[in-house]
Amino acid sequence: MKKILSLLIAIVLSIGCLAMGTSCMKQTDTIDDPKTINVRLYKAGFNDLFIYELKQKFEEVFASEGYKVNVLTPSSSSAGTPMVQEMSRGYDKTQIDLYITGAIMPNHVSKTGLYGEVCEDLEEAVFNKTAINYDGTETTKKISQLISPDIVPFLRADDGTMYAYCWAQTSAGMVVNTSKLLDYGVTELPRTTNEMFALFDMITNGANGLGSSKETKTYPVTYNLAEGAGGATTYQNCAIETWLAQYDIDWYNDFLRLQNKQADGSWKNMTDGWKVFQDKRIAQVLEAGIQFMDSKYAAPNSTTHDLDQAQGLVMNENNGKDNNVVFMLNGDWFLNEVKANYRKQLDDIGFMNVPVISALGVKLFGAGTSYGLSDVECDELLSYICKLVDEGKTIDEIISLVKDETGVTLAKAEAERVATARGICFSRGIEHLCYVTKGSTKMEIISLFLRMMASEDYARTFLTKANGSTPYAPHVDFGAGETSYEFIKNAKALVANPYFRAINARVQGLRREVLETDYIMPLKAGASNLALTLRNTSGDYATSAEKLRADCEAHAKEKWEKYFSNN
Repeated sequence: MKKILSLLIAIVLSIGCLAMGTSCMKQTDTIDDPKTINVRLYKAGFNDLFIYELKQKFEEVFASEGYKVNVLTPSSSSAGTPMVQEMSRGYDKTQIDLYITGAIMPNHVSKTGLYGEVCEDLEEAVFNKTAINYDGTETTKKISQLISPDIVPFLRADDGTMYAYCWAQTSAGMVVNTSKLLDYGVTELPRTTNEMFALFDMITNGANGLGSSKETKTYPVTYNLAEGAGGATTYQNCAIETWLAQYDIDWYNDFLRLQNKQADGSWKNMTDGWKVFQDKRIAQVLEAGIQFMDSKYAAPNSTTHDLDQAQGLVMNENNGKDNNVVFMLNGDWFLNEVKANYRKQLDDIGFMNVPVISALGVKLFGAGTSYGLSDVECDELLSYICKLVDEGKTIDEIISLVKDETGVTLAKAEAERVATARGICFSRGIEHLCYVTKGSTKMEIISLFLRMMASEDYARTFLTKANGSTPYAPHVDFGAGETSYEFIKNAKALVANPYFRAINARVQGLRREVLETDYIMPLKAGASNLALTLRNTSGDYATSAEKLRADCEAHAKEKWEKYFSNN
């Protein structure tokens, strides 16, 4: 009878924990000590090795004070709503001081969040302080001066409170199996979408003595579109939004908010903002997306692959027996996710930014402009300028080299437009944020710990242990270990480029209120997954893109009118 009663109690407690979305710990793994901070870590693609090296360095620097860091068992589930629910239980119940988490935005933990204000304001305690090096010395600049400015707006809630601290500067782009590409005699990666699609056609049809994809079982691309895989709503959409931003970053930011930026830095709501979806640039971007998702390029069954299966196709050897691919939309975290199972093949992969959309070249240099170039000439010029940007050339150097190489007298405005477009990179860094639990009694120690995370010393730790960058010191030198891989050098080069600019798709401003979506395109119910919608669109690329643009416009208008009729 006692056993049955104990079992019933255990079941009730388990159900209670699940209902709260927490692990029900107060928690045997927390330490009740005024000099020890308890940290819950989200184990993302970066693994967890970096946190233990930081813990060691921190405890060495503050040994005389007796400060310690207790890292609770890292988990891939320590993110999103369950963590906000856990925070809402209160510090006295959880005893967790710091959450290094993901998929939680400042508004979720603010006064207007579902559970009210559950986290501390970090502006004075952290961002207005200097970074701390591993030897205990401090930087001359404050963290607010060190952090990438593109990240800052996403650390604040709508009321301006800075609740969040960003712990990773991730870059999304394309993974390339360069070894397989060499089989086709290709030594340069594509810099424009036209060049990318030309390579896709080459691999599909066969070249350099190799047969078609059906014969070699090597395909241009794969996707991870399986239900719940995550890639369908992230990786493919990263490309779409990068292409949108490449046209005009200021227009993109207005489009992302349905607001116009004023001279004083404030934002003014658009009138009839749904009309932004009439812009022809949207159709051109969707056209590129639809072509990218054309089933003729994809490995068989790509739409049913989860992330591991899709990544496996990139890493598979080209043996003519098993399906394998050359390209995949992914991010700089890819190497960490595959290195355990494919260590021998890690020298075969590289990383690149999403190619610049070729329609931009036509817009800048094509018919109707002073350049009057053909579409082919536009793409060649666009590609060459991108090459010079990748080499870190200045605008004046680019203009001079273009004149010498092509005979085209390039205006400064067009050179800057292409340089800006080439430097734009989609970052998922704003999804990787830290929060301090409201009421924590150890803010002084937490502040010191986060300040050390902003140092160049820690950036080297994150580079060598996680193969990633931080938003505080993106230009650190390569250290020892796996940074010798071309993949990592490629990924670091994106961030270190002088024209680098991070974008992301976290909806802000009026758009969040009206369209109620994190996606850039307001698709109808049942079709909220843009990547799958592109995949399922039939007809020629341009016609299908225009139809999809019109559908988005109609749905945006419907949402707009409904919102303002109710407010």
